[in-house]
Amino acid sequence: MIKKQYFDYVNVLKYVVIAALCVVFNNLEKTVMPYSYAVYVSALALGSNPFFTSIIYIGAFALSSSFGLLGFAGITALFNAIVFFIYRKTNSNVKYEFLLYVVMSCAVFLLLGDTSAHIGFNKRLTVSAFTVIISVVTFIGGKAVAVKGLKCKPEREELAAMVLFTVLLGLGISNLLSPLVWKGISVLFVLLCCYLFRTGVATVFSAILGISLSVFYGDVDYVAIFLLWGLTAESLMKVSRYLAAVAVIACDFLTQYFFAVYINYDYYHLCAVAAGAAAFCLIPAKPLLRLKEKLYSFREKQLVRQSINRNRTLVSNRLFEISGVFTEMSNAFSVFKKTELTEELAKKTIFKSVMGTVCADCKSCALCKEKRKAVSVGIMKMIDIGFAKGKLTLIDMPKSLSEACVHPNSVIFGLNKLLADYRRYVAENSHVKANRALLADEMSGVADILRSLAVESGAQLKYQSRIERMVSDRLMKNGINVLELLIYGEQTNLSVGIIIPSKIISFDNLQKIVSDTLKIPMCVTEKINITEDKLYVHLKRSVSFDAVFGLSKAKKENSPVSGDTHSVTRISEDKFLVALSDGMGSGAQAETVASASLSLIESFYKAGLNGNLVLDTVNKFMSVNTEESFTALDVGVINLNSCRADFIKYGAPYGFIINDNGIRIVEGNSLPLGILDDLKPTVCTSALADGDVLLMLTDGISDAFGSSGDIIDFLRKLPAKNPQTLTDTVLSKALELTGGEKKDDMTALAVRIFKKVS
Repeated sequence: MIKKQYFDYVNVLKYVVIAALCVVFNNLEKTVMPYSYAVYVSALALGSNPFFTSIIYIGAFALSSSFGLLGFAGITALFNAIVFFIYRKTNSNVKYEFLLYVVMSCAVFLLLGDTSAHIGFNKRLTVSAFTVIISVVTFIGGKAVAVKGLKCKPEREELAAMVLFTVLLGLGISNLLSPLVWKGISVLFVLLCCYLFRTGVATVFSAILGISLSVFYGDVDYVAIFLLWGLTAESLMKVSRYLAAVAVIACDFLTQYFFAVYINYDYYHLCAVAAGAAAFCLIPAKPLLRLKEKLYSFREKQLVRQSINRNRTLVSNRLFEISGVFTEMSNAFSVFKKTELTEELAKKTIFKSVMGTVCADCKSCALCKEKRKAVSVGIMKMIDIGFAKGKLTLIDMPKSLSEACVHPNSVIFGLNKLLADYRRYVAENSHVKANRALLADEMSGVADILRSLAVESGAQLKYQSRIERMVSDRLMKNGINVLELLIYGEQTNLSVGIIIPSKIISFDNLQKIVSDTLKIPMCVTEKINITEDKLYVHLKRSVSFDAVFGLSKAKKENSPVSGDTHSVTRISEDKFLVALSDGMGSGAQAETVASASLSLIESFYKAGLNGNLVLDTVNKFMSVNTEESFTALDVGVINLNSCRADFIKYGAPYGFIINDNGIRIVEGNSLPLGILDDLKPTVCTSALADGDVLLMLTDGISDAFGSSGDIIDFLRKLPAKNPQTLTDTVLSKALELTGGEKKDDMTALAVRIFKKVS
């Protein structure tokens, strides 16, 4: 397939710029001199095509009407074109020998000169020496711009070269066209510099631009005039770039009005300044912002970000690898299963064992040979009965076997022993299976946590220079001196790290300024003194909602402690868990079981395990316990950003969501935790709103009311604004209904959701 050829605009623009510079540099003096050679040889050294560049170089003398210099141009063009063509073909780089080629070309001008004008040897020597200097300046400056571009910060010698190049450029334009043209261009450059660079750079640059006109007119006052432009523009640029442009025009006019610094000031001077200011105002904002970000990256400590990103990537990769290990271990526990002894196989094994031991060792075995079939059938029947009852007696022996067998007690004893061994095997195997499943689930959960940590830690720190600068400037304007500032993360998980001097400041004010600037609610989550005089402040995106809760409880009559326990805890930055656990019965044992259940659930949720896996794991832990440890569990996990709640119930009574529009029931119909190892909870999700109150009750209170309808009728009469008042009232009513008798542990837990004020 033939690729479509596109026109290379960048390459064409490059040669247009070279041609323009050659013409301008030929006019550094009133009389045309071959200073364009400096541009020509620098362009060749920087990789321009020798053929096209040589034609442009010779054409520049023709455009300047300097036909007497065409001989010099032709000889030097031929020589340099051949030399740099060899460099290009051999893929060699130009080094210090660059100056040798410049000196050799200047020697041609010393000998040949301008054939159309009588220029003295001393003048030719001065021009040649100056051309050598300009060639070095142009090469260093051109390399900084054309090769390095905006990829890295220029060195000092490169900055010096660019300064001298700018002065020469202004002088050439003033001689070629008019000093007013350079004046208009200078206004544009000053305003651009004020917009793009930090304070102080534009002031220095404006003075440099004024040197060209000072040399042209022989009057140093022009440096002062241009310096005033820079100071005026810098003072107003942060207010408005259009205001800064107008201010420069006014500054130039008022300088002449009060001090008469210009020799001949007319409307052309004013128009030149106005043209430069108008050109700046017409430049679209987006390209300027992109260029500003690029230039700002010079001053950023990029190594710090790169080092952090590299470490985050390494940690993320290692976490993924460890996660894979746990995943494989989970799969191994799930796949590699021990061959189980089925009931049918167990019966056959027991039959063979009895026949091979008890019957084979019997002294009357020979007498049974004639009745072998009756004995075998009888023993198989007894084995079936043993599996059904668990233990055999003489009553269970079939008549056919009792008539044939001489030692029935030995047979019954042997069978009971083997049946006991099988029951023990079944129990142990059941525990092994449960433990294997528990380990597999836990390893799968750990793998999930590690994967989520890998994703989170692998997030790279992005360059957000403009936003960081904006936040820093806003804080500085409000009297908070920012030493360093770093923004990372996405909109939903945005973080801001700030280093400020250790002094008394209003953190509420800092929080508000950052939030207003980013247009995202932020809150201070961490404050650390990193040195004696520096403080690190960390801000995270704040949640949209918050919660308050109330709790009322009473223990059963004559019980030392209540078997009910509760938990209200933050499990992540935007989620909290509210739970009520009712251990079966009352007293220390019930309280221990309920507390253990809640502690496990809290720990697993905080570690980041999936909700279903958490409850399934806790259920298995309790079910494999040899003691009877059951608990009714009511759990709510509430997201403070989306204001949605996940409710999980194990044997717990109804819960209620109370708001101004009515009352909703959160019901459950599963058994308590710990009864069955494969028990599934009742799970539901509900949207909450500002002002909603979640009410959880243990069965001590729900039984006192009698039914959910009675509870709802009572709740409709109560104001649900204060959760503590609500739980106190509900508990008091429950005690009233039981005549003050506490038949069971009684607990009411209420949580009220409210929207945070920005």
